[in-house]
Amino acid sequence: MNDMNDMNCTYGGDRQQTLIAYLYDDIDPAERSVFDAHLVTCGRCRRDLDALDGVRTQLARWSPPEPDFESIHNPQSAIGTHRSTSWWRAVPAWAQVAAALLFLGVSAAIANLDVRYDRNGLTVRTGWSKAASPTAADAPGAANRAAAQAPWRADLTALEAQLRSEIRSARAAAPESLQIKSAAAPSDADVLRRVRALVDESERKQQRELALRIAELFRDVNAQRQVDLTKIDRNLGFIQNSTGVEMMKQRETINYLVKVSQRQ
Repeated sequence: MNDMNDMNCTYGGDRQQTLIAYLYDDIDPAERSVFDAHLVTCGRCRRDLDALDGVRTQLARWSPPEPDFESIHNPQSAIGTHRSTSWWRAVPAWAQVAAALLFLGVSAAIANLDVRYDRNGLTVRTGWSKAASPTAADAPGAANRAAAQAPWRADLTALEAQLRSEIRSARAAAPESLQIKSAAAPSDADVLRRVRALVDESERKQQRELALRIAELFRDVNAQRQVDLTKIDRNLGFIQNSTGVEMMKQRETINYLVKVSQRQ
């Protein structure tokens, strides 16, 4: 009966979300109290909570492994590694050297590279220090090492020749490209002449616009002057006519008075 109760969870809310929130203490106090009361009677939730807590603890303790690689291998450690990694023993010497060059390509391009492989394991030495001269004990394996290193040395030689050729081509083409750019780029005198031409053209355009505006103003003034003169002539004619009529009336009046006075 207890096993059936442990298998069946009677929690009414979102069980998984509540378990995570309870584990990381990201739950409301009221909801925590309700879930604490539920944990007393629910063995399934207690087991799941313990399992999640264990996973969290293991993740907190886990750290990524340190890379086990050295530029110069200790002969004793090389022997141990040689015994523990059977798949590495089956790889030929030149393939091991090529694999090492994949990791040390940048160092090989800027520094001396000394790669050795013998019964003691793989030895890689980088730097500008000269490699030690081979001793009499190493003489029998010198030919084998030279033969193993021949493929990648040939590749490095071809790559070096290609890089030197590209660098020489770039250096030879650089002055020509600079000359083309300098010839295509306008000089200061050309720029100054263009600026002056633009300024002169702008001034001429402004002068033409000013002359047109002045001509329009003179035309408007002359037209208004003609209109005013016409009005003045018309008014003068009207005044002259009015004056003549008045004078004629006055003369008639005077003549009438003279005639009347003569009769008396």
